[in-house]
Amino acid sequence: MKSKTIILALLLLVSVHSFSQKFFLGDRLTPKSTQFKLLGISSATGVHTYKYIGAITDKYFFNRRVGEIIVGFKNGIIVTTIYNLIPENGDVGVPQSTLDLVQSSIPFPLAYRNGLYGANIDNTSITLSRSNNELTFHKDRIMFFTSVKNSLLRN
Repeated sequence: MKSKTIILALLLLVSVHSFSQKFFLGDRLTPKSTQFKLLGISSATGVHTYKYIGAITDKYFFNRRVGEIIVGFKNGIIVTTIYNLIPENGDVGVPQSTLDLVQSSIPFPLAYRNGLYGANIDNTSITLSRSNNELTFHKDRIMFFTSVKNSLLRN
């Protein structure tokens, strides 16, 4: 009976992890056409960029609804993530509550420059901005962007 419980717990853990849409830099993942749509391949870095088209089960990220998720892969490893968050009515720029939540989750202070909040931690870059461009599919979004340092991607 105990072994059946352990096996059931492992299956639940694997299935929850498999169907979750949180993506982390450095994780290995093979994008499947049922969950990802190829947007392009960088000629400079070889990063394959995909839009996540699977079901978004974790509806909120840093206190805002998730609109779209973009993931970049190189050699089967996640090297870029973009979470496009839907601003609430009355939000101006990146809301302070979102900045506070991001700041509490990283060990170094966010800097502000030219409309971007960001931090470089070891070989990782994190930025937050209010954007309306190709990466937000021309929608008003709060863009949370993480990436491996560009110089590492070129190798």
